Amino acid sequence: MWFLLFFIVIPFIFFIGFYLFSVIIIFITNKIFHKQYSQSLSLILPCLSLFFYLMLIMGGISFKGIDPQYYEFKKLCEKAENVIYDEELYRIYNKRRNMEKYYDEKTKKEYLMSDFEIEETYSNNITKRLKETEATLYYNNKPFFKEKYYWFKYYGLFLSGDEGAGWHLKIEQRLLCENNQIIKR
Repeated sequence: MWFLLFFIVIPFIFFIGFYLFSVIIIFITNKIFHKQYSQSLSLILPCLSLFFYLMLIMGGISFKGIDPQYYEFKKLCEKAENVIYDEELYRIYNKRRNMEKYYDEKTKKEYLMSDFEIEETYSNNITKRLKETEATLYYNNKPFFKEKYYWFKYYGLFLSGDEGAGWHLKIEQRLLCENNQIIKR
């Protein structure tokens, strides 16, 4: 049902509205300048409005800009504090991402990805769409980093996919605040 609203009803309303606006503008222009512009010129603005509407759909219609929970999410993201218990292990953890083994030149040791563990220690739903989570990272059962991050779910109309997998519409997306940076997931 929402498909009809976004792809048929709203473009039709835009088209009629811009057409009437264009007719009035051309009528006023003809009266003021005493010239005779063709009424077919009044179709240019509605056609352009449909083009811009389709571009808007392709780029995604998001309501997060008018959502107060989004601004609360941004404020919490700026204030999120992480605690580093061991600077050396934290540096190694950041460098070895997406590798099974990592050899550190500074410590002259090899670190395995399987030795690093993440344990979620705290989770709280602040609102229905805003969640606070705290996780502790361990290396061989020794904690070296505690991070606080936030998830925010927002709604809109987003076109995604590609020519190989096919095009489809999504109606929700999630944002993750990790290390005081907002990432779309």
